[in-house]
Amino acid sequence: MPLSRLCSRLFVGGIKDAERLAADNSAGITAVISLCTEEVVPKRRDIKYVRIPIDDARPVPISQFEAVMTAIAEHIRGGRVLLHCGAGMSRSPIFAAAWMHRIGYLHIESALLEIAELRPEIDPSPVLLKSVREHLKA
Repeated sequence: MPLSRLCSRLFVGGIKDAERLAADNSAGITAVISLCTEEVVPKRRDIKYVRIPIDDARPVPISQFEAVMTAIAEHIRGGRVLLHCGAGMSRSPIFAAAWMHRIGYLHIESALLEIAELRPEIDPSPVLLKSVREHLKA
């Protein structure tokens, strides 16, 4: 599944999408936020890379949740962000939806539905999603 453009500056995808940017950055991505434990290789010099490993099967600690929200906020101001996980099916859609909720664009549930229209194969982890919802309420 190729990377998906959620808005003019936010894209969601998998690690393969992040790796493909080394050869083709036609989307104009300026920052990659990785939610994987694996590092993106190869990399481009003109792209900023941030790695915040998130466990898909466990609740996310508030510190990691806030680190992802902060990274998106910092990098989306000046360019286009690719938020990715392993396959672009669970962690990255959840955190993209959380970002959309946080900025007041859509409620997290509506955001996930919108993302599912672009990426029908999404499969958000119930454990991770529950913890993200709790952090958004705090």
